[in-house]
Amino acid sequence: MYAIRQAVLQYIHEQHALDQLEEVIGDRSAVLIHGRQAYEAAAFALPELPRFLFEGHCTDQQVEAFKQVCAPYDVILALGGGSVIDTAKQVAFQLQRPIIVIPTIVSNCAPWTPLSVMYNEEGQYIRFDTFPVVIEALLLDHRIIAASPYDYFVAGLVDTLAKWYEARALSGSSAEDPVIEMALRTAERCKDLILSTNITETRFREYPVEMQHLVETVIPLAGSIGGFGDAATRGAIGHAVHNALSPHPETHAFLHGSKVGYGLLVQEKLLGHDDDYAELRDYLIAQEQPTALADFALSLDVVETLALRTSKEELCRLLRPIVSMEQLVDAITRNETVFVSTT
Repeated sequence: MYAIRQAVLQYIHEQHALDQLEEVIGDRSAVLIHGRQAYEAAAFALPELPRFLFEGHCTDQQVEAFKQVCAPYDVILALGGGSVIDTAKQVAFQLQRPIIVIPTIVSNCAPWTPLSVMYNEEGQYIRFDTFPVVIEALLLDHRIIAASPYDYFVAGLVDTLAKWYEARALSGSSAEDPVIEMALRTAERCKDLILSTNITETRFREYPVEMQHLVETVIPLAGSIGGFGDAATRGAIGHAVHNALSPHPETHAFLHGSKVGYGLLVQEKLLGHDDDYAELRDYLIAQEQPTALADFALSLDVVETLALRTSKEELCRLLRPIVSMEQLVDAITRNETVFVSTT
C-alpha cells in the first residue's frame, strides 16, 4: 500500500499573482519567512508584513528558531527557494499553521510537496520528513519568475527529468495500479516536454507559454508525481548519489538539480539503459551541467567512498534487487570512462 500526499489547496500562476496575496491572507495575522535576494526580487509586489530573514540550510536548529518567532501569527508565508520553503513547511507543520508559498526561483518541486529535506549546519543531507502540511496557496507571479536566476531554472528542469528516470527504475515503464500509472505517465510527459523544448535565457526572460509550461513541469507536476506515486515514484539512485556527494565541500557550489543530473547518469549506466543514458548526457552537456567527477573538481580517488555512501542511502535501497557498492563503483567508473573518451 502507499499514501497519496498532495499539499496545495490553491494554485495561482498569473501575470500579477501577488496582487491576490492580501485577499488570500484575509483578516488573519501573517508573518513572512524570506531569503535576502528573494525579498529584494518580490518586495515591489508585497504588502507590509512582519518578516524574518532566512539564511543557510534547512536544519532542525533553524526550524526551532523560526517556531519561536512565528508562533504568535495565524498564517506563515514562505518567500524564496527550496531551503526557505522547506524550513517554513516544517515550522508550519509543527505549529499547526497554514502556509502560503511564493517561489522566487524555479529550482525544484519544494513549493508543492508535503515534505522537507533536512540538512545539518555544514550543509550535509541527513534525512527528509513527510507530513500532512496544508499549503493553503501557491502563488507564481510571472514578473518574479521571469526575472529569476536562469541557472536555477535549468537545474530545476534536470531535477524534474529525475521524476521519470527514477520512477521507472522503481516501478518500471508502466503499472497496473491506476494511481501509480498516472504518476508514471505524468513523469514521462514532463521528460518528453523538457527534452523537446528549446530553452535559452532570452526565451526564459520573455516568459512565453512554452516557458510557463516548463515551469509547471518543475513545480506542480513534479510535485504531484511523488504525491500520487509515493515510494513507487520517488527518488532512487539519482538522488542517492546527490546525497552521497553532499559531504564533499567542492560540490556545495553546485545546485541540487545539477548534482541529481550527474546521479542520473550513474543510475542509467547501472541499469544498462544505453540509449536513455546517451540522450540524457547530451541534454546535460547542452545545458552546461556536470556529467563527470572532474566537473565537481573531484578526482577518481573518491569513487569507492561515493559508491559506499550511495549504497547506504535509503533511496538507493528502494531498488530491487538491492544495488551493491561494487555495482555502483562499476557504474561510476564506466560513466567516467565515457567522459575521458569524449574529451
